Amino acid sequence: MKKIILISFIFLFSIHANAACKFDLDFGEDISKIQDKYGQAMPLENFGEDELSMVIAVADEVCPNHRLKDVAIEYRFLNDKLAAVNLISLNTESDTKKSEKLTIMKYVKRNYGDFDTGQTPTSYLGYEVFEKTKQFIVYQRTLDDLGFIEEQMYLSNKKYDELLGIFYNQLEEEMAKSESQN
Repeated sequence: MKKIILISFIFLFSIHANAACKFDLDFGEDISKIQDKYGQAMPLENFGEDELSMVIAVADEVCPNHRLKDVAIEYRFLNDKLAAVNLISLNTESDTKKSEKLTIMKYVKRNYGDFDTGQTPTSYLGYEVFEKTKQFIVYQRTLDDLGFIEEQMYLSNKKYDELLGIFYNQLEEEMAKSESQN
């Protein structure tokens, strides 16, 4: 009986230890909750009365127990409410080894689900989508215009993902409209 209790305790503790990072904020919470900690938001886009802004943080500081070295967190706010979180691998032109570490890929697999990367995960290019009850996650590993690997993860919920989609769609329509007038 003691062994069963001990095994159950270890199992529950190990599940809790691998829980996804909380990112200091829930979707829909106000930007003011993290500005003192990570600095003022940078405005990105405006359309009508809607404003998209971003606060950047170092993932190791926000999620110290999740092995996210050389990863940045972009908190994206729509009208000062958290709408999405992006994890961005900080690959530099002089250090392509970071792209071989698969830091974000490992984080996504540990926390949101496994996916097929073939026999050589470092060669994987593509994206994976995970729809959880209260979260929408997109993992992406692609090549940029210079041939360097870009690795990132997008995290939102259904409500804010749809609101961001509407915002970006309206912004693109306005840009296309003004280009056609020129």
